[in-house]
Amino acid sequence: MDYTTYSHDAKLQHGKAAAYKNYLIKNIEIIGQRKLVIIGGDEDYSVLMSTISQLRAKSVRVPEIAFRLCIRESEAVDDGSVRFIDELNGKASSFYVLILAPYPDVEIQLAAMDKIIGTSSGIAAALKAVCGYTDRDFCEMNMPTGLGLNMAVKKAAGALAGDAKRYSGLEAGTAQQLASYKNKMKGQRCFILGNKAAKLDELNVLMNERTFAHDNFCEFFSRTPQRPAYYLLTDPSAYLGNGKYIEGMECFVDGSVKVFEDKFKKKPTYLNPLGKGLIDGLPTFDAVLSMYETAVISPMYQMIQLAIYMGFSEIYIYGFDGVYDHDIDGDGIARKVADGGVAGFPEKAKQIMERVLAYAEGNNIKIYSMCETSGLSMFQQVKFEEIDFTTSSIFSKI
Repeated sequence: MDYTTYSHDAKLQHGKAAAYKNYLIKNIEIIGQRKLVIIGGDEDYSVLMSTISQLRAKSVRVPEIAFRLCIRESEAVDDGSVRFIDELNGKASSFYVLILAPYPDVEIQLAAMDKIIGTSSGIAAALKAVCGYTDRDFCEMNMPTGLGLNMAVKKAAGALAGDAKRYSGLEAGTAQQLASYKNKMKGQRCFILGNKAAKLDELNVLMNERTFAHDNFCEFFSRTPQRPAYYLLTDPSAYLGNGKYIEGMECFVDGSVKVFEDKFKKKPTYLNPLGKGLIDGLPTFDAVLSMYETAVISPMYQMIQLAIYMGFSEIYIYGFDGVYDHDIDGDGIARKVADGGVAGFPEKAKQIMERVLAYAEGNNIKIYSMCETSGLSMFQQVKFEEIDFTTSSIFSKI
């Protein structure tokens, strides 16, 4: 199940409509003369607006809606219909906030897997810390209440568990193939390649090494005959239109992505994105996918685990500047980066990387960052020109 399927579920929407109606009626007196400000996705917003229309048709006095709110600063619009959360600072007496962001754990994880930022609890915390709001100045509308909403959430949790079981079956089907990679590259070096701030001339040199790349790295393939040694596919949209490139490489495929196995030069090896991962002692793949702040770096994290699993003793990380387009604080509020700056990693993502560093140091593995982002500054920084490529060999030519 993905977040779109979840949010379009008729029973879920019915349950949310009932919850929204109850929360609005319950808080009418608390809202008082204040106008409403709404933050949330389009599906929940549509359900809320329908609910408000029904209440008004029954002569329930629902306060006027002032504007929508966003927690990603770049989504604010000039006409004021969508404003950034900072604008509510000190305005609790004028605006009451209805929060329509993910609340239950399953809803949060499904949203994170679809790279949707924000949780109900995070927004509530930001309203208090940044804007001076109290618990009487907002309502977390997606807090499960009533049989309908609770049953819909339970159904989603069951669907997610079913997905995890299915992905585990795919992973088990290529377990022997995966095992053949274990420690195969012991003592050698590799490069983990991203496509952010990457330069084609540098990539052409790097791909003479043992390299990992993923998903939209495909955008370079029409401009160079060079190919990474290993390719990780986690995004189905990367496969569409790029299958001719991907199917010729040595691939690791996220179990949630459907591919045409018979077209691959070598049968792809499956990974379970909702499983424990490859390395005991490191955060599980499932844990990294459970929140937006870490889900964004999930492909990079999976490639690092693959590199460790294969036994590489030197791992270089390249092309992951700009993975986050905003600086994200501890509550999930995303603020624009100053002109010319590079966004860092959120604290939760940096904690994952700190765990990776501790594991590497304990197992005689060196990890280097070739990126400018402060999110990877826990690793020793090296520049492209500082690396000796004179002994490189050419791999994976197609």
